Amino acid sequence: MSGTVVNSVTGEGIARALVQIQGTYQRSAFTDGDGRFQFEGLTAGNTMISAQKPGYFEEQGQKTVATYRSSFSSGTYTTGRPNHSSIAVDSGALVLKLTPQSAVYGRLTDSAGQPLEQVPVRLTGSVIREGRKHLETRGYVQSDEDGRFRIANLMPGTYYLAAGPAWEAAHLLPGDDQPRTGYAAVYYPGVPDMASASPMQIAPGQQVEADLTLSVAPVFHVSGTVAGYPPEQGFNLQFFTQSGDWIPFPVPYTPHMGAFEAKRVPAGSYLVKATAQMGSQRLRADLRLNVASNLDDVRLVLGPATSIPVIVRMESRAASDRNPPASQRPPPLSVHLSSLEPSVPDAYSNVSRGEGGRYSMDLLNVEPGKYAVDLLPQPPWYVRSAQFGQTNLLTDNLTVTAGQSFPMEVVLRDDGAKLNGTVKAADGTETLATVIAVPQPASNASVKTAPTNPGVGFHLWGLAPGDYLLFAFDRIDELEYSNPEALQPYASQAAHVTLSAGQESTVALTLIHAGGGQ
Repeated sequence: MSGTVVNSVTGEGIARALVQIQGTYQRSAFTDGDGRFQFEGLTAGNTMISAQKPGYFEEQGQKTVATYRSSFSSGTYTTGRPNHSSIAVDSGALVLKLTPQSAVYGRLTDSAGQPLEQVPVRLTGSVIREGRKHLETRGYVQSDEDGRFRIANLMPGTYYLAAGPAWEAAHLLPGDDQPRTGYAAVYYPGVPDMASASPMQIAPGQQVEADLTLSVAPVFHVSGTVAGYPPEQGFNLQFFTQSGDWIPFPVPYTPHMGAFEAKRVPAGSYLVKATAQMGSQRLRADLRLNVASNLDDVRLVLGPATSIPVIVRMESRAASDRNPPASQRPPPLSVHLSSLEPSVPDAYSNVSRGEGGRYSMDLLNVEPGKYAVDLLPQPPWYVRSAQFGQTNLLTDNLTVTAGQSFPMEVVLRDDGAKLNGTVKAADGTETLATVIAVPQPASNASVKTAPTNPGVGFHLWGLAPGDYLLFAFDRIDELEYSNPEALQPYASQAAHVTLSAGQESTVALTLIHAGGGQ
């Protein structure tokens, strides 16, 4: 078996790349100066092939299953993960692509052009999880003595760059004197928050230069107390920018007294969060501060984080006397609250069993914030309705405020439809794909995905009666498929089906190449 490892951007061969095969054989080889590799003495069978080299990422879907004859004169190669496309090779020469890593670099200066040393620099990247866009910290460094920074090992994508806040650590006075000036946080290209920042679109292998100028700001101390925590446990105190970025301020505190003091806080707006743990209960408090002078009496009182009861009602077509009461069975549902704010964690449902064998479900330790709601019933159940107060969770996001006490109410039915099918490539052969079923109109609870494989096809259970658009993508790792607008460019390639209660249907789909919606 022979092939070449190439740079996905330039097409040039990559020397000294490690190629590995796993399956019937466990072998490895390095490419030569032109990126070529070869394995000898293989018998017919299947194997997984991958390539790697420092400074490169394995291209999405690179791990490849090779099915070959003993002479390996021809073969068909299909990716090992169901959300990536097939690769057809005619001569036995396989091309493996590696994506060069990208980097962001630059220099931090003050308004006079002088370099700023030891200033924190953060890079926030946009990532797709479960078909939904999230912002995550992808790099954190400090500027050197020349004000320079570099954040490397980056995948292609969308990023936001920020620097500061910081104090004049390089100009500390002797003794106990503290610096009186610092630098407020700034986002590229020179704005105070992420909402007005310019996103950086970074291509494979691109080296992006981004210089920032930080303005001098007065530095103040912020001190106060935290109450309401178990003395033996202590508490955690964190500062965040108004955009939700965590700031590693040194905040000394006295656990047994609850006193804290941050001595070098540049002027600006901050979110201060205090947390503690008491058994399984999380305690929390937060406070927004506008620091324009010394603040000496800041007080945070910890209280239990919000818990939301989830009341699940099941409407079954089965005779009621054939099953135990719903309260004596675990609810066939899980709930995931996906945070839409950087400083707020996700929340998940928890099932417990109380007295009398009754089961209950709760969303524990839910922080105030905005969430997308994922309702995940077990087939054949589907979500008929879901409410949180006046919010219809099938169409709207969830906003949680402190002190909310009403439950989430979900109604399930078990007369859902079943959909089977196959996915074919342009040449008419069955291929790997990920099938996405999107209800019309779109519903938070009912976007379902299923892998498909040649000879096996795909199966979707527990579909609510109604209209659907069916998409069969070669890859979904970078596709925001939970966003109807992101799927709109592919709508003309989707199949439309209408399902009734309890119906089982079969459909043939055509492969859609993600990124080729136009």
